[in-house]
Amino acid sequence: MNHIQHTKRNFNKQKLAICVGLGLLNSVFTVHAQEVEASATHPDDALEVIEVRGLKSSLIQSMNNKRFSNTITDSITATDIGKLPDVTIADSLQRITGVQINRSGGEGTSVNIRGVGQVGTTLNGEQMLSASAVTTVQPNFTDIPSTMVSGLDVYKSREAKQISSGTSGVIDLKTYRPFKLDDGFTFNAKAELTDGSMGDETDELVSAFVGYNHDRDFGFTLNVSVSNKNLADYVIGSTGNDWGFAATEASTFAQNNVDANGNGSTDDTYYAFQGHQAANQYIARDRVGVNGSFQWQVADRVELVADVFYTQMDELQTQAAFIAAQAWQGVTGWFTPTSSGFTAHPHQTKNADGSINTLPGSFNSFSAGVLQSRRNMAHSEANAIDREALNTNLELNFDLTDNLSGSVRWVHGKATDDNALSVVDSYINSGSQVNATYKGEGGVALSDVNPWGYDGQFAQLPDGTEVEDFTMIPIGIEYTGSSQVWDLPTTHIIDGQEVNEIFGSNIARYSATSANLTGAQKEAELDVLRLDGKYVFDDLGPVVSSEFGIRYGKRDVTQLSWIGGVARTNQYGDAFLSRWKDSASQAPETLESFIDPISFESLDQKGLITQISDFQGASGLGTLYFVDPDKMSDPLAWHNEVYGQNIQSPDGANSYDLTEKNSEAYVQLNLDGELGEMPYRGNVGLRYVKTELDINQSELGTSGTATYNGVSYILSGALGMLPPTAALLNTEREYSDVLPSVNLSLNLTDEQILRFSYSKTVTPHDTNNLAGGINVTRVLACDLQEPDGTSIFCATQATQQGNPQLDPWRSTNYDVSYEWYFSESGMLSVAAFYIDIESFIGNTTVQLALEDSDGVVRGYNLETGEFTGTVPTTTKGNVDGGSVKGIEIGYQQGFDFLDGIWRNFGITANYTYSPSESGDTDYYGESTPMLDNSEHQANFALWYEDDALQGRIAANYRSKTFMSVRRLGSYELAKFIEPTLYLDASVSYDFNENLSVSLQGTNLTEETRDTYLQWEDLIDKRYINERRFTLGAQYRF
Repeated sequence: MNHIQHTKRNFNKQKLAICVGLGLLNSVFTVHAQEVEASATHPDDALEVIEVRGLKSSLIQSMNNKRFSNTITDSITATDIGKLPDVTIADSLQRITGVQINRSGGEGTSVNIRGVGQVGTTLNGEQMLSASAVTTVQPNFTDIPSTMVSGLDVYKSREAKQISSGTSGVIDLKTYRPFKLDDGFTFNAKAELTDGSMGDETDELVSAFVGYNHDRDFGFTLNVSVSNKNLADYVIGSTGNDWGFAATEASTFAQNNVDANGNGSTDDTYYAFQGHQAANQYIARDRVGVNGSFQWQVADRVELVADVFYTQMDELQTQAAFIAAQAWQGVTGWFTPTSSGFTAHPHQTKNADGSINTLPGSFNSFSAGVLQSRRNMAHSEANAIDREALNTNLELNFDLTDNLSGSVRWVHGKATDDNALSVVDSYINSGSQVNATYKGEGGVALSDVNPWGYDGQFAQLPDGTEVEDFTMIPIGIEYTGSSQVWDLPTTHIIDGQEVNEIFGSNIARYSATSANLTGAQKEAELDVLRLDGKYVFDDLGPVVSSEFGIRYGKRDVTQLSWIGGVARTNQYGDAFLSRWKDSASQAPETLESFIDPISFESLDQKGLITQISDFQGASGLGTLYFVDPDKMSDPLAWHNEVYGQNIQSPDGANSYDLTEKNSEAYVQLNLDGELGEMPYRGNVGLRYVKTELDINQSELGTSGTATYNGVSYILSGALGMLPPTAALLNTEREYSDVLPSVNLSLNLTDEQILRFSYSKTVTPHDTNNLAGGINVTRVLACDLQEPDGTSIFCATQATQQGNPQLDPWRSTNYDVSYEWYFSESGMLSVAAFYIDIESFIGNTTVQLALEDSDGVVRGYNLETGEFTGTVPTTTKGNVDGGSVKGIEIGYQQGFDFLDGIWRNFGITANYTYSPSESGDTDYYGESTPMLDNSEHQANFALWYEDDALQGRIAANYRSKTFMSVRRLGSYELAKFIEPTLYLDASVSYDFNENLSVSLQGTNLTEETRDTYLQWEDLIDKRYINERRFTLGAQYRF
């Protein structure tokens, strides 16, 4: 296999120039934008009204979308062209009942509906590819500028004519179409400047829209958006992801039977994080978006529609973190808590059958004390991400007769998501605490791994007794309220001499000790061809029409992960690759170190070092030195510059390709009649879906070498490399589903609607869960040989990252809702829902027929010595499912029934209750919720609008969110995000019909996101995001 050629894309300057050129081109048009007020009538009666202006009009339009929908639907409508009510698509979606969002850098990113992340995403009613969700089902809108959509529809119940993806619902992004504009030209441009309370960058956004409608004969739209953002995302808390231990006083402190908390016993256990950190972390996002539409009334009964939707985003995530760590040593009890620095919880474990054992002592969380640190680092990271997506649509709509109409539609999409991650750990201590040394010929130690670092002192018991078997750096730490407080020592030992200086204040003590480079290239391609028809019956009672169609879709997904191995030769002249650029790592066979110690002083002369004192949420660290993460914006180039040639060696365990084909057909009967004196409408339908999967999983080989560019490299040993892919394991399978759906809406009065819905859904898995690689263990114990005498290695067991035999997400959904439209702008809705999910994903063992080293399948059983034809394989499998049920309440009203200024106010509010159960249990044996679910969610907004002034203040509350279960032996700790409350506000003023200015503030209270394990006092991490203000100007003519 050829090594990966990674090319960093440089789109921004070129695309910015293109966008500016388009903007200049647009300015030559003599245009006129005629603005209209939103209509409260049926959308069909207002087909040409698109330019909704203002908060109130936007709310009325969204309310009418819901009112006249044939399904249980909620909508968000732009308050003006290119202007959703919130900064991002996800932030706007969170205002809808039942929609919960996640955040990155304070911005909304991924979305779930009613606590379920398996959500379908469509663009103008058909499947799309998003560059932020190439391999996942859960939608992520990070790369899509909010200025590119005219509105968002969230379908919570299904019609047979809709695509089948999405367990809990479908989010449809709507773009501007020219025939919905007024006749003539429409032009709109805006610019924004944004400042954050923690960063020192000013962010910019420029967007422009031009559209033309020639009396509905032909027309076009073009929408361009360019922006950059720099988002503060500080982190304090633990290092890594669930890096921790159960430390027992009896055996895992500096010596056995240590009474760490001074309660007179030695039977207590602590959850001990592997490390603690305070991180300066920022996310820079440069976005470009271009979308356009063309419509042509070819003939009286024939219309042609073409759409293009393009997004591109460069993202750079940088981190500079001070870390005090245990260094993965056997002494996991590496702290002495203060008298108030721990919290005791009942001590219990769980048996295999789920029963609970109560044990002596307590299980404690640690919050304050002295860390006996064995590794103190200045940790630097740079994760460079390049995402790009292009979605196109070509559609022909036609009326064959007065009764029969149809459409032919072809959708094509392509998306890529490439990333490269550089990590550098720079020791401040010497490394003697863990016997980490720089080695010469034959592995003889020449110096500590950081010869300039602090040596530290002997470990101490709580009573001050020294334990001479261990040396450490004493670091004080305390989590108090919303702060992390450090206490760094001022007296140190270096080369046997006592030195007085604040720990970390001297650049001469630092060494860039260890670095590594990894990445992945993800790509997806989509093609959809569909034919839809509709026949209107003249006289068939309540059955007014029938819709029917066929659809064929093909999606190809490829993921190629890689490890950056630095090329070196050992003292024998043998070439090898190593992921770990570490001064303590040893060359294969000859055992010498192959990375010389690198002082910060030498890197500082090259301009690669920076000083940082800004650690939001933490105090006591002063100014520290770091390898500058901004200088690693091109991770591969940086590693080549500092360490020499790096070869991108494929990571077979996380590489695959997958093809999914869907053949679908549907029929739907649309109903319109009366039940007594109450009108009703609705539909019943059936959709057939046949899914075919063709999956190639990479099987890791056993060879300790690989050849790149004609050179054979050693990979085996403690080098962090993986063996090359030995084979591709191909799986072909298919399954079919028949999906009924029923939607009924009964008009109790002219203002009140009662709705019922029933449907079945099927949704594919994330491709990683289906196609992740396989690692096979092969041994010589079977005592077989090939004809030439070569020994055969027999497969005995395997581990599979993905399981092609996973059944898809299947569910049965029930909904009932009541809606009361009591005024032009007023609505009350109450809905109840129940989602019965057939199965979840869990760990399991299956039997697979895997080849031995000679290509023959035997299935050798080590215990019995028999050949069974299969080997036990640990993988992901379907386990018992669960359910999500709950209620949604929504209310909105403009106070136009009041007098004076009060008539300009209004409110919107909603609440969602969505308890759920999954197949997992927590520390107490209680069922955990579904992943990413919050049981309670609420939104409230107070708004004001008069002829010129508009304002809104909005709050979003989300109760604790379930993340995962941390399994630590027989301990199982549920991981949650603490409840959050975000407060945003905006105000705008229209100087005239053409010019308006706006000011928007987000995260006004600088809300944090805290993750914890089981108990709120066992804090895992705290993410600290800034308050941001955006000043904007919009001009239309």
